[in-house]
Amino acid sequence: MKKILLLLVPIAVFGLSACQKFLDRKPLDASSATTFLSNQAEMEQGLTGVYGASMWVIANNIPMLFEIESTTDMAMKRGGNAADLIAMGDGGPFLFNNAIVSSAWNQAYRLVQRANQQIAGMENGKANVPTATFNRIKAEALVLRAWAYLHLAGWFGDVPFYTAPPSVNEVLTARRTPVATIVSELSKDMDEAAAAFDAAGISPVQTLGRVNKAVALGIKAKLALLVRDYRTAAAACKTIIDGGQYSLNPNFPNLFSLAGQSTNAGREILFIQTYPTDVNEPQNWGPILGVPRQVTNSQSSHFPSQALVDQFEDRSGNRIDASTTYDPANPRLNRDRRLFWSIYLPGDTMVHFASRTTALPYNNLRERTIFNIHSNIRRKFNWNTGVYDNVTGNNDWIGAQAAGIQWQVSATGNIGGVGYVWNKYNDSTQYTFESKVGFILMRYAEILLTYAEAKIELNEIDGTVTGAINQVRARAGQPATALTSQSDLRTLVRRERAVEFAGEGLRLFDLRRWDIYGKANSLPIVGFSLDPAVPAARPVFDADNVPNYASSINQRIRFRNQTRANTNPKYKLWPIPQPEIDNNPNLTQNTGW
Repeated sequence: MKKILLLLVPIAVFGLSACQKFLDRKPLDASSATTFLSNQAEMEQGLTGVYGASMWVIANNIPMLFEIESTTDMAMKRGGNAADLIAMGDGGPFLFNNAIVSSAWNQAYRLVQRANQQIAGMENGKANVPTATFNRIKAEALVLRAWAYLHLAGWFGDVPFYTAPPSVNEVLTARRTPVATIVSELSKDMDEAAAAFDAAGISPVQTLGRVNKAVALGIKAKLALLVRDYRTAAAACKTIIDGGQYSLNPNFPNLFSLAGQSTNAGREILFIQTYPTDVNEPQNWGPILGVPRQVTNSQSSHFPSQALVDQFEDRSGNRIDASTTYDPANPRLNRDRRLFWSIYLPGDTMVHFASRTTALPYNNLRERTIFNIHSNIRRKFNWNTGVYDNVTGNNDWIGAQAAGIQWQVSATGNIGGVGYVWNKYNDSTQYTFESKVGFILMRYAEILLTYAEAKIELNEIDGTVTGAINQVRARAGQPATALTSQSDLRTLVRRERAVEFAGEGLRLFDLRRWDIYGKANSLPIVGFSLDPAVPAARPVFDADNVPNYASSINQRIRFRNQTRANTNPKYKLWPIPQPEIDNNPNLTQNTGW
């Protein structure tokens, strides 16, 4: 039995220490299929346990999907970190026992297990609950199970597919189910869930963090994209759009603040990983990872990439290689507003709630810092005088490398970033070490762009396609597109997904289904201009919108001295965790691992 427990227990309880106090408030951890769920109150409690398993985190409650973003071309972690090793591919080394891979498998299957226990156990009390209520609770469990399998299939490909709590023998002998089969079965589940939500009269958005019909249809669309079933993806998104119950929040930054999420203007946020505000733990440590070391008490370790920064158009709607207004000496100017809303560039003014203790003159609970990487000076706002002072000593100074500092954890060091830090999710009303800002899992902008992409791939381009894209662009102040060709619109919608959802955990899903992960993630790690007096030349982009920095590589920050190498076909999928294969001889490994 010990071997069996090693396999099953992580599914049920992995990561509970990170959110134990949250679950203690509603103490059900996982329901029993034989002794529980005999009435509505117990079913609702059981459902709370299922939702608890959907809170995917790594150490310090960092959202897992945010961490996984740094395995793609859009972001990076400190060198040698588990995410960095995945991103490096052959140069990592990316090994089958990588901690992120194992954690992702365990947490997703933990959610599957709890959802299956819930669905099976509810049958005990079916006669004691109104039909619409029973079906609504079951629908939520179905949607959460589909959420888990969507990611398992995207990360690992074919995986064991359980639709009921498995027996010991079933776990130890399970075979991998083809992704197409999983998608087909889950698509039916999402139709069942959508009908149940309708019958129960569920509102356009339940309490933040809960799923509903729109989430079910959104997952159906995302599942369809995995198997390139663009017809189904377009239809699912069109149902949401035509329902007229959702729109974009007119203020993009508010999506990533606690107050803005609570208001949820336009009902744009469809599904979100929330953090309770009535207890101290858990907190969302994602925001603290983006604070540069020149700010008090910072913990910078997750950084935007140069490849991401260069995806943002100029204000006229041109990519920077075709822009007449882009200025390499001042790349923040005349750019898509989402660049500044998402990323701080050198010269930008950053505002952080960095300490709970006022320490004048520079910390008045908030710190204002002009992000500087080119001198050993921190530019700090003096709350006593109302001006910015030059304060000697800057951990983010690129010259620190020349000074012989080897263990550099700054925004530009050999295990840091390349001159950029995150602004998205930086809520200056929240103490960064105890942030309660939720991590968005699905929002209406994704529905619009998924609809547009699916119709483009079907080559059914009409006003609804450009209209969907232009809604997203208009919020950022970008001009409406008048493109009509399939290839041009494909490039545009892919760029829109990159800049709209930067840092939100969608990029790996996108790169793999577009079949460009290897190309996009096999570049030298370069960054901002090394010398501001010698601005780095613009990159050249290929047909897949992947930048090439060959002409400017010597003008850019390159202290990491890394080149990602993911052209080996095996990197199209992650390896199945070896302990799972050791326990089950029927569970084959992905090709090449």
